[in-house]
Amino acid sequence: MRPLFKVTLLLLLLVVISGCKNLKPRKPVSSASSSYNELSIEKNKKLYAAEEATIEEIIANLDRKFTRSSNGFYYHFNKKDSTSSVTPKFGDRVTFAYNVIALNGDTIYRQEELSPITKSLEQEYGVFKGMREALKLMHEGDQATFYFPSYMGYGYYGDENRIGTNVPFKSDVTLIGINKE
Repeated sequence: MRPLFKVTLLLLLLVVISGCKNLKPRKPVSSASSSYNELSIEKNKKLYAAEEATIEEIIANLDRKFTRSSNGFYYHFNKKDSTSSVTPKFGDRVTFAYNVIALNGDTIYRQEELSPITKSLEQEYGVFKGMREALKLMHEGDQATFYFPSYMGYGYYGDENRIGTNVPFKSDVTLIGINKE
């Protein structure tokens, strides 16, 4: 055999053998410590408690009775349609109108800017979590007022326009129609 062929074969054999050795797993560049997670959880619990206390204080001074939902928001029906027994379910398309008002009373979005809107209750974009859950409580033709804590509203990111980080708010909602899917 030629010497060049032997050298190439030997180098190839060394590459194959060295490539087969056991690789050690690499450690992550950064990791979140459990103490950081615990601090974050505590911070969020305090934020939620403060928002809930603010909302409860506001509704205590109103002449209407509000109900706390299992999802953490408060609501009151201003107009209830007693003839309809149908409420929207996951996957149904609903048409509704709503506004967004800060807890201090300032209007963030007027109803005319946002409404009417038709969305599927399974779509996560375009309708925030609290609104999807709130609409499931309503019948066609109902009008209700909702107070949403920030985690049920626009959360940490806001709407990247007029609603900032962790902003609880009030919303007046009218369910115009339900299209069962």
